Amino acid sequence: MNLEGVRRVLEGLGASYALIGAHAMAARGYPRFTVDVDLLTSDARVLNSATWTELVRAGATVHPRRGDADDPLGGVVHIQLADGTDIDLIVGKWKWEAAVIERAEPLTVAPDVTLPVPAISDLILLKLAAGGFMDLQDAAALLEVGGRETMVREVEARIGEVLPDVRAVWRRLLSGSTGDEGGAA
Repeated sequence: MNLEGVRRVLEGLGASYALIGAHAMAARGYPRFTVDVDLLTSDARVLNSATWTELVRAGATVHPRRGDADDPLGGVVHIQLADGTDIDLIVGKWKWEAAVIERAEPLTVAPDVTLPVPAISDLILLKLAAGGFMDLQDAAALLEVGGRETMVREVEARIGEVLPDVRAVWRRLLSGSTGDEGGAA
């Protein structure tokens, strides 16, 4: 997991960030294969192409895309490093996403790589907000990894902060209806 150049840029900006997606799930005890690395920040300065000049000079390709008014995201910066490492830097636009980043704790996610990783309950909230089929399957798996009773309590303590509102999806997940016939939850 080669993130050093991206970390240098983010830390140089003073931008808080956290590892999300499959690598964060693995760090929290639920391994799921993925090739790309997903990071979350709420700092929109990362959408400025000039922010990434040093990385581009080092051979990376960087494609920032700002979300429009209807987009649930502030934007995405797709980064492919010279070594082929594929990184999506998601730019959140809600206060609750910034709070998820602030609550993240440093975990060793690969040899010699320590990154801030959200709590399991916060990963569940992020998955609920993403709302895709695989996201809901991941949320159901995380619910069990973290201890169902504890995770339900923690998610319900913060679910009202999540925008757009995900409470209906959460109720379906708890009832075992995640969109597949087997009821993976």
